Amino acid sequence: MEKSTKKHDRVLEIYSRLLAGEVVQKKQLAEEYGVAPRSIQRDIDSIRDFCANRSVRSGESVEIKYDRAAKGFRLIDNKTVTLTNAELFTVAKILLESRSLSKEEMGRIIEELIDACLPVSERRKMADLVGNELFHYVEPRHGMYLVDRIWNLGTAVYQHLIVQLEYQKANGDITYAEIKPVGIMCSEYYFYLIAYIGDSDKKHPGYPTVYRIDRIKSYKVSDETFHVPYKDRFEEGEFRKRIQFMYGGKLRTVKFQYSGPDINAVLDRLPTAEILEEKDGVYMVSAEVYGDGIEMWLRSQGENVR
Repeated sequence: MEKSTKKHDRVLEIYSRLLAGEVVQKKQLAEEYGVAPRSIQRDIDSIRDFCANRSVRSGESVEIKYDRAAKGFRLIDNKTVTLTNAELFTVAKILLESRSLSKEEMGRIIEELIDACLPVSERRKMADLVGNELFHYVEPRHGMYLVDRIWNLGTAVYQHLIVQLEYQKANGDITYAEIKPVGIMCSEYYFYLIAYIGDSDKKHPGYPTVYRIDRIKSYKVSDETFHVPYKDRFEEGEFRKRIQFMYGGKLRTVKFQYSGPDINAVLDRLPTAEILEEKDGVYMVSAEVYGDGIEMWLRSQGENVR
């Protein structure tokens, strides 16, 4: 009777840990409870059966899945997602085209989306539609797992927590900074952390600094908060309109003459762009931008821009 009671307690404890969002590993649990790994597997199978029966009775869809990246089991709440086949295919294509995550993370996200959004009868079709592109997917050269890091830094942004970080610049130099994170953005294959640091450490005091997240060697989210007055609240959408190629710097206005084939391509690339005048297909354009990144784009346009 005592052995049976201990088993029931163990199963309930494992189930509670899964409900709390914890990833449970069979070997670790076996050592913790002093039992064989196969006993833990039976416990997990029992929890799986319980979840399946509960789903049938209540209509809830909860299951235990093995997470290859975390090397353990987690509880997945398969809530109803209302994306249509066409919408899901579009989202998958956008994700794949971004090339912003490692192949393993990208594959797992798309697989989870397909499982969550589509009935079993439709999953194979969608998997085949995106499977070839995923097979030939070229991940960023840094090859890092970023999803958890992005979430941790995003939480620091949300809670206004100061972060200490070690950062490697493009030239290989290592810098250390204590920052006030205000936003996270994705652009041109990379994720970026937008933050403010002390004026004495900045090239452009009063303007945000841009950190490529994969170049952050290490970071620590502190318990210390910083105050952001509502009138000074950082808005990622407004910042995105004014920054090109994620180069930081002062806010400035540039004016140029465009004589290329499609002015809409310019207006889409520079959301703050305004046409000042037009004559015989030649446009005078003004745009508000941060830093020097705009110059790279202007030079890339060749004779179309003056």
